[in-house]
This record gives sequence, C-alpha cells and structure tokens, in this order.
Amino acid sequence: MFKFGLNRRNRVNDDSRMILGIDASRANCSRRTGVEWYAYHVIQRLKKIVPADVRVVLYSRESLIDGLEQLPANWESRVLLWSPLYLWTQLRLSWEMLVNPPDVLYVPAHVLPPIRPHRSITTLHDVAFVTMSKAYSWYGRAFLILFTWLAVRWADALVTVSDFSKSEIVRLFHVDPSKILVAPLACDPEIFRPDFDSVDTSQCLTKLGIKSPYFLFVGRLEQKKNLSLLLAAFSLVRERLNCRLVLAGKRGRGFEDEFIALDRRWVDEVVELGYVDSIDLPYLYAGAEALVFPSRYEGFGIPILESFASGIPVVTLRSTSIPEVAGEAAFYAESTTAEALAETMLAVRNDVELHQHLVSAGLERSREFSWERTTQGVWRAIESFLRH
Repeated sequence: MFKFGLNRRNRVNDDSRMILGIDASRANCSRRTGVEWYAYHVIQRLKKIVPADVRVVLYSRESLIDGLEQLPANWESRVLLWSPLYLWTQLRLSWEMLVNPPDVLYVPAHVLPPIRPHRSITTLHDVAFVTMSKAYSWYGRAFLILFTWLAVRWADALVTVSDFSKSEIVRLFHVDPSKILVAPLACDPEIFRPDFDSVDTSQCLTKLGIKSPYFLFVGRLEQKKNLSLLLAAFSLVRERLNCRLVLAGKRGRGFEDEFIALDRRWVDEVVELGYVDSIDLPYLYAGAEALVFPSRYEGFGIPILESFASGIPVVTLRSTSIPEVAGEAAFYAESTTAEALAETMLAVRNDVELHQHLVSAGLERSREFSWERTTQGVWRAIESFLRH
C-alpha cells in the first residue's frame, strides 16, 4: 500500500550501516506453538549470522524474554506499546514504519504492515485457510485471505517452509515461483533427543496423569488435523490393546464435532492435556509407543521431526507436505480409513523389527533438518536486499 524510504532519525551519529527490522512479536511469548517457535529459532540464529555492518532492530509489543533480550552489539530492541488485543501490525507497526523505517523489514509470521519500508520479506507457512474453510471462522478466514493476498503482492520476496506450501501459494495466489524461497523447518536436537532417562520420563508421565502404553498426538485439536479419524482408529485399537491416547494441544475449531467419532466406551482412555510446555513435551514423546499424525493438511508438520529426533516412530498419511518431511522414515497407513490407520498403529506396537527400523530411520531423517539451515535460507532472502 505505502512504501517509505529510510527516515534519518533511525540513523545514530551518522551511522551509515544498513538497517534490518524484524517483527519479533510472535516469537516474544510465553506459550509458543509452531509459528511462534519458528520465529523464535530464526531470530536466535540470525544473531549469529547477520554481520556487524548491519544494524538490526527487533520490534515487539512487550519487553523481550527467554533469551531474545540477549542482543549482539549491532542489535537493539524497540518495544512498540499497544494496549488493544488486535491490529498491532496493521496500526502500531505501520506507524513505526512511517516514522522510523528500516531499510528492510522481515516478518516471520505471515502478515505485513500496510505501511512498510522500501523492501520487505515475509514467511508464509501455509495457506490451509483457503482450502480448509471449515477449520476457520468466516472472519478469521476472510482476514487471512485478505492479508495473504496483500502480503504476496507487497513483499519483495516470500519464504515458505515446504515445496508443497510453495506450490499452493503459486496455485492459489498466482505468485511468480521465482519470488518464493523454500526454507524447511526443523526441531531442536538439544530438546528432542532419544536418550532421556527412563526414571525422569516416568516421573513426568506420572505428574501428567498418564499411564503407559499410549499413542501420542501433538497439535491443535481440530478438524484440519483429522481428529475424527484418529479417534475412530483409536477406538478400534482399544478393542485389541489396553492402551491410551494422549492429546497434546489446545482445542481448535470443530473439536466437539470431531470428538463424536470416539467410541464412548473409551472416553476415559483419552487423555487431553491441552497446551504442553517445552519442558514436559520431550518426555511425552519419549514415553510414547508412536506419534499418530493423520493430518488432513500440513504446511510442514514439526511434530513429525520432533518424534523422529526423540527416537519414536511416526504413524501418518501420505497427505500434503507430510511425505516431503517424513520421507520413508514414517509408517504410512494404506488408506484414509479408521481400519487402515488402526492396523498401522497396532503394527508399530507389535512388530519389534518394524519398530526398531522406524526408530533408526526417523533418527537419520531428523538429522537432515536443522534450524541453522532454515535460518540460512531466510538470510539468503534478506541479504539480497540489504546489498542492493
């Protein structure tokens, strides 16, 4: 909508260095999920990549936390106070871009401010809101479609997280493919690893009220994640195996409709934990028989890599970006029926040789992804505009 060149008030003592602005609002929160973790990890690693001849300004609604506040000498934090719950990007960040614009603005989470500097880059994680209309409220979907449509036209470059997401952005928003750089996601191997102490794991599971054996699902509990198929398959598994299903994630749109698929006899065998913090989540993976992840739509699917890195098999479907992420290291159901998914879950539990193969293949696959590689991809998109 509006582009502005650099205001001299952003320069200090005739400092001629280029200025990179980064929207840190999504990274700077206490309860992170996928997009928030992405923003957090990329910002933390950009601190090691951005050279000293570039100034970096982090914009946030509140003071930085969780290590984000530990800044290199050429970085600074700028808190843009805004009391309303909504429209910080559209109004408060836009105002900052008007009065103190950087040379380049990077937004890790989708929405660009209407007023922006001469160059801007954003990461589009997926466009599920276009094709999965039932998973969103009408106003939420309208907001996302509008601001995505604007972002793909306003941005000088786009970053996305998978070849699948790139193809969807090109198909649905008619974007030149050369404008989009793919930088796959990752998980933190220091947090998700296969060597957790069994006693510590047992203590954490006891604290959470979980009894083994159990299958695990991680993600928002909603129609988009195919929760109904998961619950129907678990009902069939429970007929043949004394086990539980643990759901780690907040309830999303359509949760109640999806939950109807569960056989009511097994209601007490489904443990709904809500949001699980980064301290307990690795133990949940460590104690699980398998991650069951039958999602209808994924831009990437970080829980797959988290499970692989934890030495836990993944049961899933050949859907959207999932084969691109999991490769042949996951165990795919032969069809999208509850019966096929249940048989796949039971096979992973009962076939020791298959289980060991999946653990080994998953660990190897997880090593192909890292937040350093993700961030290098983001930096390539940014750097080209800082040097011109």
